[in-house]
Amino acid sequence: MIALSVYGGSICLRCRLHLLRQYNQPCQIPYRIFRPRHPTLRRFATESSAPVDHDLSSEVNDETPDSKHRSKAGYHGGHKKRGGTSRRLNTLLKPKRRLSRNRILTEDTQSLDSNMLGKPASVLIMRDGGTYRRKNSIPFHSNDAEDESNNQSTDIEALLASQRESPVAEEVRKNIDGLKPKTETALSEREFRKLQVSLINGFLNPQLEDYLDHNKKSIPFEFKVDAKSTIGKGDWAKYITPWAPLGSQSSIPSEVEPSLYGYVADSATPKERLAVRIMRECWCLSIGELDTGLGEMRVVIQSSEFLLLMRGTQRWMSVMGQIWLDPGEKIEAFQDKKMLRFVTTKPKAAILVKELHDTIKQITSKTFRMSYVSREPIDEAFLEEVGRITNTHVRKKQNSNLLQVTWIELKARAAQGLTCLENLSEVVIRLLLTAFTPQPGRTTSLYVDGVDDEAAGRFVVDTVSKERLGWKDRMSQWVRYVLPLAPEGGRSVAKSTLRRLALPVEPYTEVPDFDENEEFLPSSRFPAHPTKWAEHHKVSTRAGFGYLLHENSPDASPPPLPDILTANHPRVFAPVAPHPLHLARLEANNDEADHTLIQMKTTVVIHFWPQKKSKSKQEYSPTLQAPLLELRLATSGTEVKGVESLRAIKQTQITDVMLPASLVDLRFTQAQYWELEGKPAEFSNWQPLADFLGPARIDLARGKLDVPPQQKFPIPKRLFNYSDSNLPSTDEDVSTDPNELISTSYTFTGLEIRRSVSMPYEGFRLTYASVDTERTGGHRTEVSLEPSETSITEIDLNKLHDDFLVTCERFARTDAFWSGHLTTR
Repeated sequence: MIALSVYGGSICLRCRLHLLRQYNQPCQIPYRIFRPRHPTLRRFATESSAPVDHDLSSEVNDETPDSKHRSKAGYHGGHKKRGGTSRRLNTLLKPKRRLSRNRILTEDTQSLDSNMLGKPASVLIMRDGGTYRRKNSIPFHSNDAEDESNNQSTDIEALLASQRESPVAEEVRKNIDGLKPKTETALSEREFRKLQVSLINGFLNPQLEDYLDHNKKSIPFEFKVDAKSTIGKGDWAKYITPWAPLGSQSSIPSEVEPSLYGYVADSATPKERLAVRIMRECWCLSIGELDTGLGEMRVVIQSSEFLLLMRGTQRWMSVMGQIWLDPGEKIEAFQDKKMLRFVTTKPKAAILVKELHDTIKQITSKTFRMSYVSREPIDEAFLEEVGRITNTHVRKKQNSNLLQVTWIELKARAAQGLTCLENLSEVVIRLLLTAFTPQPGRTTSLYVDGVDDEAAGRFVVDTVSKERLGWKDRMSQWVRYVLPLAPEGGRSVAKSTLRRLALPVEPYTEVPDFDENEEFLPSSRFPAHPTKWAEHHKVSTRAGFGYLLHENSPDASPPPLPDILTANHPRVFAPVAPHPLHLARLEANNDEADHTLIQMKTTVVIHFWPQKKSKSKQEYSPTLQAPLLELRLATSGTEVKGVESLRAIKQTQITDVMLPASLVDLRFTQAQYWELEGKPAEFSNWQPLADFLGPARIDLARGKLDVPPQQKFPIPKRLFNYSDSNLPSTDEDVSTDPNELISTSYTFTGLEIRRSVSMPYEGFRLTYASVDTERTGGHRTEVSLEPSETSITEIDLNKLHDDFLVTCERFARTDAFWSGHLTTR
C-alpha cells in the first residue's frame, strides 16, 4: 500500500498505472448511497482483477417503470404491507446472481440422479449472464465544477507525460518531514526500523541526500544534545558529537561516525546509512533500549575555554564526577585535541553538556596596562606560568600595551557568599608586580670572599634549588660559582675577612608574647587612632645561608668573576638548611642552652606595598614614596589570635657574599623600620587593621588564606621618602609637621606562614624555620643567625658587629653542617 503523503514522482511506472486506473473510474453515484447496500462496490472499482464474487440478486434485477409505478401507487393506496411482502417473495424465488471479474453469474442447481450420504445429490452451476453494467437510474448532480472535471474521462498518456517532470525539492522535503514523529524521540527498536524502511522504500538516494544536507545547514546536529535542548552553537564549542552507545566496546573508533555507531551494521548499504543519518542527525531519534546503557559523547572546546577548565586541579571535572557519575562512568580530557569525552548514559550526557555550557558562560575577564607591573614587555612564557598558578588565562591584547586576564567566576559560590575578597585578576597583578618590579626602598651589593686572582673557579649548574625559588625564578636556569673543596673539608675562622655591613648591627628585639585572654577584634566601637608610630627607628639584621645563583640563559650567561661583581647580572638566593640532626647535636653540646623543650612558634607575615600614584587615569608613576608595611599575626595552634606587630620598613639593605671555597654562601638582610607602639589588643582595635582583618578569612588548618587586596593606613610624613618629586614639598604644604598622618593606599603583595624554633648559638640566636609562601613560593626551610637580645652600650655595637660576622662566616665555612652526612665528632 502506498502512503498518501508520498509524491507521485517517486513511484515506479507499474504503481502509477495502478493509480491512474483508480483515478479514471467515473464517479457518478455517491459512496454514501451505495455503501449500505453494496459495501464491496468501491473495492470492485479499484481492484477489478481480484477474483471476488458478490451477491447482486437485489441489484441486477430489472426494474421497469411500470413496476416502480405500481410499487409507488401501492404505497400511497394503503397496500404497503401486501406490496412489500410480494416483493420479498419474488426476490426469494428468483435465482441468485453474483458478480465475478466484471461478469454476471446466475446461480443454478442440477440433480445428479444419485445419493450422497443417504440424500439426493446435486451440483451448483454458475451460468454466465453477460457483462455487468452500472445502473444510471439515480442521477448524480454535482454542484462543484471540480467534480464535473473529475467525471470526465482521463487521458492516461497525458497523465504519464505530466508525471515525467522532476518533483520539486521543497515538496520532497515536506513529504519526508511528514514521516517524522511529532513528539517522541526515543523509539522502540521495532518502530525505529519500521520508520527506516519507510524512508528507504519511499524515496530515492538523491532525495535523501538533499534532505540531509539541507537540514544540516539549517540545524547543525553537532550542537544539539537532544530535541528539547536549548544549547545552540556557541563560541566556546567547536563541535559536539552525538551520544552513541558503546555496547561491549570501551570506546568508539575515530573513523566511525558517532551518529551511526550501534544503529547500522558494517554491511549496510549507502541508502540505509542515509536513512539512519536523517533519523539520528536531523530528527534526533534514538532507540530507547540503547539509551539506557553506557555511551560516549565528545565535546571539542575552543583553546582559551578548554585551558581554563584544565587549570589547577580541574575542579569542574572533579565536581561533576562527584555529583553525577556512577561507577563505570567517567569524564576524560584530551589536552592535545582540546576535547572532553563523557562516558555515561544519554540523559546524564545531556546534563553534563548543559553544566559545561553554564560554567563556561560564567567566564569573566579584566584588562589592565602592562606598564603598571613592568617597564619592559613580559614574555609569553611568564604569562602562561602565572596563568597556570592562578587558574586563569593571561594574554596580551593585539597591538596594545594591555594585558587581559580571563577566569571562571562561579556565580553559584557568589550567591552563597563564598566569593574571594581578592579576585583572580588582582592576584595576577600582584604576582606580576612583585616579580617584575624592584622592591621599593631595597638596595643590594655583591662581593666575593676567599678567592685569589689565580683561583681556578667555575660556574656549576644548580639542579636542586628550584623548589626554593619564586615562581618566576623557577623558569630560568641558574649556576653557582665554586672552587674545588679543600682536602680538610673546612677551616677555622678566627678573624672575619668579610666587609662591614651598610647598617649597624643592633640586638634582637623580642616581640612581647600575645595575651590569649585579650579579645581579638571586639564588636564594640573602637577609636580611630588609639596607637602611634615609634619616634625612633630600629635595625634588624639577619644572616641567611644558601646558594647565590646567577642566571644562565642563552641571552644572559654570567660574565667572568671580576666582571660579575659590577655587571648587575640577575641573581637569586636559594636558602639551604643543615640536617636537623646537626642542629640537635649543636643544641646538645651548647652550654648556653637550658636543655628544655623547644617550642615551635607560628607567625603569619603579611606584606604590603604602597600603590603607585597615577599621573593620569591610564599611566602610572614608576616611583613609590611610602614605606613598606609588614604585618605579623600571632597564632595559637591553627587559630589566629591577634596582631603581633606592624612595621613600616623605610629601607632594606641586601649584602650578598660569595664563598666559592665553601659549600654555602651568605646573604645579610638589614631592615630599617618603625613599629606601631601599643599593646596587641590595641592593635586589633585600630581602625585600619580592623577594616583589613575583619573580612579576612585565614584558615591555617586547611591552608586557605583570603584577605582584602587593598587597605589604607595613616603613615607619618617623616617615614616617607622625600627624594621623590611627586610628593609635595614643604614649600607646597601648608603643614610642615613631620608627624602629620597621610592616608596612604597599600596593596597586599604576599603572605607567609613561618613555623620556627630558636636556640642560642655562640652568643647569638640561631633559628630554624619552615616557610610556606602563599600561592607562588612553595615550601622552603631555612636557617638564620640574628643578634641575641642583650643590653649593651653604644661602644659595644662595633664589637657586636665584628663578632656577628665572625660567627656567621665560621658557621658557613663549617663543611660538616652542609655536607649531608653525620660526623662522629
